Amino acid sequence: MLVVASWVTSGSIAQANDVQTLTWPDGTRYVGSVRSNQMHGQGTIYWQDGTRYVGNFENHERQGASMIILPDGTTYEGEFDRGVLIREALDQNSAPGDGTPTDKAPVELSDAATNQIRDRLDFWAAAWMAQNPDQYLSVYSSDFRLAPNESRPAWEMNRRERLLTPQYIQLDIRFDRFTPQSNGEVEVQIRQAYKSDTYREISNKILVMKAAGDNWTIIEEREP
Repeated sequence: MLVVASWVTSGSIAQANDVQTLTWPDGTRYVGSVRSNQMHGQGTIYWQDGTRYVGNFENHERQGASMIILPDGTTYEGEFDRGVLIREALDQNSAPGDGTPTDKAPVELSDAATNQIRDRLDFWAAAWMAQNPDQYLSVYSSDFRLAPNESRPAWEMNRRERLLTPQYIQLDIRFDRFTPQSNGEVEVQIRQAYKSDTYREISNKILVMKAAGDNWTIIEEREP
């Protein structure tokens, strides 16, 4: 049985590039673009063992350039044609986790809150890949901490341009650490692998999350 959950902004009916979640009984999960309840467009498959596939889909089959990330962080790049792998190579920029011990959290973070944050950031990454700026920006708090002398309209315009300019975007995020703060915020350290037709980068980032009702939003981004 296939279960579909969708996020739609502004009360509109989900379009081809709206981010949706498909789940299967064995725990396999897809987050990305969906058309007629089938994977279609950019998205990510998450398997129970931690393996992830990031790439493009056409009519429920993997199609074109992709990244496959193993549970230890090793990344392979491949190319699919109608679901069949036709080229595969190890990404030399990838590396397993460095085993850095996590800091002791000053306060406790529940498993439920951790899962909510993971789901919210999976949605953020999927909206980025789907190049849907409205859904992408909806994850950012209205109190997001901007750079000095930067206005919210200018910041949003810049982000929209960054999403819409590339022909395609592939993004994988690995959660390295969740550090709750005494003020209720949670610092989430991620490893971000970004690839587009014009640029690619693997970097580390800290996203500061803040609860907003039943949801979580990004209130700050910074380097570790």
